[in-house]
This record gives sequence, C-alpha cells and structure tokens, in this order.
Amino acid sequence: MLTILAGIIAAGVVAQASPTPTPTPNPLTVSGYVRSFYFTRQNASNNPGVRFDYAPGAKYNGNAVNQASFNTGADLHGDYHFAGGGWHIGGDFFYGNTFGGPCVVPANHAHGGLCVTQVPPNTNADDTLPGFMMATFDQAYLAYKQGPVDGTVGNMFFNSPWANTSDSRLKPAAFQGADIGYKINGSWNVELADMIEFQNRTSATFGQSTLLTSYPAGGGGLAGNIVVPGGRGINTGGFFMGKIGYASPKSQTNALDVDGYLYSVSDIVNMYWGDAKYTFGSSAMKPYLALQGGWENNAGASVVGKIASSLIGAQLGATAYDGKLGNVVVTAGFDSIPWKNDSIYLPSGVSCSDSTYQISAKKTLAYFLPTGAPQCYTNAATGLTNVYYGGWASPYTDNYATDPLFTTQISQGMADRRAPGNSYKIGATWTSRNKRLVLIASDAWYNYGNALLSNLTTNEWNLDGTYYLNPVRKGAYKGFLVRYRFASRTIPNGFTPTGSGYLGGLPLFKYNRAQLQYTF
Repeated sequence: MLTILAGIIAAGVVAQASPTPTPTPNPLTVSGYVRSFYFTRQNASNNPGVRFDYAPGAKYNGNAVNQASFNTGADLHGDYHFAGGGWHIGGDFFYGNTFGGPCVVPANHAHGGLCVTQVPPNTNADDTLPGFMMATFDQAYLAYKQGPVDGTVGNMFFNSPWANTSDSRLKPAAFQGADIGYKINGSWNVELADMIEFQNRTSATFGQSTLLTSYPAGGGGLAGNIVVPGGRGINTGGFFMGKIGYASPKSQTNALDVDGYLYSVSDIVNMYWGDAKYTFGSSAMKPYLALQGGWENNAGASVVGKIASSLIGAQLGATAYDGKLGNVVVTAGFDSIPWKNDSIYLPSGVSCSDSTYQISAKKTLAYFLPTGAPQCYTNAATGLTNVYYGGWASPYTDNYATDPLFTTQISQGMADRRAPGNSYKIGATWTSRNKRLVLIASDAWYNYGNALLSNLTTNEWNLDGTYYLNPVRKGAYKGFLVRYRFASRTIPNGFTPTGSGYLGGLPLFKYNRAQLQYTF
C-alpha cells in the first residue's frame, strides 16, 4: 500500500485542486479610429470687406483668401503575433473623403491645379488637412520584439525628432524601410534606421521625394530658387538615421535623458542632433532643464542648395500647481540659429530686388534660402550680391509645425520658415485630476531680422483644449474625444523700408481646428 502511494506521489497525481489555466492571449489585435476635422483659416485679403489695412498708406494686396476644409477619415489597424517568439505582422488601411465637388479628386490639387489657385473670389480648401479624398495602406510591416531587440521592416509609422509621423491632421505621415533598436543594460539604447520612401500626411502614395523636394498639398515644398525643368519635383534616395541614447533607471529620484542622432538624407543634408533633459524628481515641483542643438550641411548632389546651419536651444519647466483641481505645468523655451551670408556674383537668370530683398530665379541659385525673410542685397558699385541663408533644413517635417524645437507653435516654427533668428516661447498646461480635460496656452515670439531688416518679428499665441468623454487609463485611449485648437499669428513690421513689399507672410492670420475622434 505504501509502495503504491509513494508511486502516486512521485508521479505527481496526488488528488488536489487544479490551478486555473491562464487563458491563451489572442494573437490577433484590431484597433483604429474615426476622425473628423473642420479647419478654417482667416487670412488678410484684398477681397472687399476683408481687406486688412495694417498701417496708414500700407495696404496688404496679396491674393490670399479665407479657407475652410471638412474631412472625415477612418483608420483600421490589425496586428498578428506568431506563436513561440516575438515575430508579428501588421498593417493599416486609411480612407478619408470630403464627399463634395470636383475638388474631392486628388489630381485637382496638384501643383498649379484647379483646386489650389487662391485668387479671389475663389475659396479653395485648406489642403493642409487635406481637402480631398485619400485611400492608402500606410502601414504593412513585419516586426520582431523580444528582450532587448525591437525591429520593423516595411511600411511603418516612424518616430524620431526630425523624421516622424506628424500626426496632427487626418492621417500620419509614413515611411518605408527598416528600423532596429537594441537596449543595453536597461539604460542605454542604440537604433539604426534606413528609410527609402516617404508618404507625407496629405498623400496616399509612397515615393522618393521629401517635403523640400516636392510640391506637397498644403504648401511649402521646393523653393522658387531651385528651378527644375517642367516644374517637377526631385527624387532622392531616402535617409539613414543612427541614434544612441541614455535614460536613467526609473528607481533614481533625479532623471537624466540624453540622445544623439545622425541623419544622412540622400543628396540633401547631413544632420547632427542632440538633446538632453534633467529632471529634479526630489522636488515637489519636479523642475527640469532641457537642452537641444546641432548642426547640418548640404550633402551629395545638394539638390536644395547650400545648407550651413547650427542651432542651440534651452527650456525650463516645472509643476506650478498640483492639487485637487489637477496640475499645471509651466515652461519657457528659447532657440537660436545664426545668420550666414556669402558675397557672390549672381548667375545669369537670377536677380535680387533691392526693394524687397528677395531672389528671383529663372535658373537655379543653389542656396537654401529663408522664407519670408531678407534674402539678398546687391552692391551697385561692385556688382556683388550678399546672399543671406543659414536656416535649418528639415526634409521630413518642413511646413508641418511638428518638429522638436522648443519654440514651435501650432501654425509655424523656425524650421518651417527656413530662416535663422531667435525665438522665445512660454506655455502652461492644465490637466484635470481625472485626466479627462487638458488645456494648453502658449505665446511665442520670433525675430527673423538680419543686417537688411533688423526687426522682422512674428508673434503667435495658441489655445488648445481636449476633452476625453471616457475615463483615461493606462495604454492607448479608447473612446470619444473632442479637441479644439486656435492660433493667432501677426507680423507687425513685415513691410520693407521702401514700402514696395512685405516679408514674413500674411500680416494677419487666424487658424481654427475642430476635431472629433473615436478610437477603438
């Protein structure tokens, strides 16, 4: 008997309550969103009744008109994890439609097309949304994530300071290529990425162009001083990115995060970038100091011209209030990019206006020039022209206002103006205790002046409010949200001394963005 009992025990079949088996996780996950936007842009215009007489005797006579866009899009994401390892595949399909008129067709919004000419009384759509239909598989990838390794190949949403998804419109921007990261001892990490094609946020196709070498819907694009036969864009070979970073262990009271990046954008620019943030966690206010900076130079065929830029920035922040009503974080930031100038003889087909300080080119002048800032002045005695440049070139965030600079606002920042100068920004963010209401207010000042026009300033203040209808928990938010953003931008002194021109863009600009979204 004892022998039989001992045998049963050894076999592990003693009668006892069996543990509840852990359910096998579902290898397939499905998520997505439905998102509606209504954008309106109020511009200084020469239409009757809306002309903006900024100063006595100085009437703004541009052809800009007020614009509006309404568009709704849906994104469906699926991801399937294979058994026995970290491999998984996934993808996204996005569809958006304005459901109205000939301008729903994307081809009518091409460079110089029917639905982009803003001549009064036309009121064509705000194509930054955009104002037309899109359908695309913007993600289709094979990925591996296990232990310290995290890698993806295919079409993907990619995030880094100067190449990111820019998800502030109907759909994110996407990239095609490969990305792999590796964590070392939990604190250090390295990442390598090679992206060969790009799909901007107002496009439904991948291609070998950038925001600096094409004519993306919504503005920006290839500069007027880079002349391409037939008005076409320029294809390049994508970019390579290398990163090394350090993050303090979560167990430490004070936290240090440091990152260094190299971007090599084929035939455009080599960029060296770094950022750091130190948080004093021992204080109830959790103050922090953040720094950023880098330099860049033209590379390869230099298809957008000579680039020579350097940047330095700093930001201070702290929790000013943390109580029953929620918490308030305040920040103050600064960025600076020095001007450069060369003294040259202009090539045939290129001229400089000494009244507006702008370059006019029928043939390429190979410089990365500022937008809406003084570009040139010709010495009549010597025939030499001083060309002013030095702005930060950003092939994958240009004109998106989604770059990492501390002073970028809703509608514009220094990288979007492609101009050197100095900028300052203050802001405050209030988050309710249940995290369902977030209110942001900020004010920024930019001075793009140089030796030709020393006080060319721009001011923009923003209001941004988001309300989550469902409780906010850890992980991706699921449920309805309502968001409203407002931007007011003024340029008080953009007229040239002779009064024959204006710089900096529209003297008066107001932007409203209403968003309704359901995530599942």
